[in-house]
Amino acid sequence: MKIFPSTLVIHGSQGDLNDLLSSLGHQQIQNNPDILEVTEYNINSIRSTTKFLANKPFSHSSKVILINDAEKLNAESQNALLKNLEEPGAGNYFILTTNRPLALLPTIISRCHQIRFQPDATDKGPPLVVPQAIENKLLMSQELATDKINTTLFLEAQLSISQAKLVSSPTIANHQMIKKIIKSINLIKANVDPKTALDFLMLS
Repeated sequence: MKIFPSTLVIHGSQGDLNDLLSSLGHQQIQNNPDILEVTEYNINSIRSTTKFLANKPFSHSSKVILINDAEKLNAESQNALLKNLEEPGAGNYFILTTNRPLALLPTIISRCHQIRFQPDATDKGPPLVVPQAIENKLLMSQELATDKINTTLFLEAQLSISQAKLVSSPTIANHQMIKKIIKSINLIKANVDPKTALDFLMLS
């Protein structure tokens, strides 16, 4: 599997990550002086990556910065990461992992080569079944709408389920559901009330 200097792994397992690291000659993460695993998601941790990259590899031909669950980085930390993602330097690699790519800034995604694995729909809960009657649709929307974060998490889980379903059953209806879920997520990101975003999903 080819890996690029800045790589975003979407829905990957630990085994997938190990395979990527192995392709770079790294057989382990822990106690590896040439891998920096970012476990704190603040801007100081991101700034520390520059110092790590400035030194030559200790016992490998490359150095790797690993950021699991990259969506946990706030906007300030993601912005601080952009320059190094664009120019990591010779022999340096960034590997970011996420199950929630929509939570990352578009500028992060645009600077990374994406390796997308098939999401496991069984970990996301049951698929959404939209009722037929309008009053029941609105009632379901009201029940599901909580705060912005939890509603977004619910929609992203439904997106993963729908994407997996589309692979096994590539129908127009499944494709349209994915488009509506993405639109609903984008509405919430644009500060639309979660209830309104869910109303759009139910009624459109």
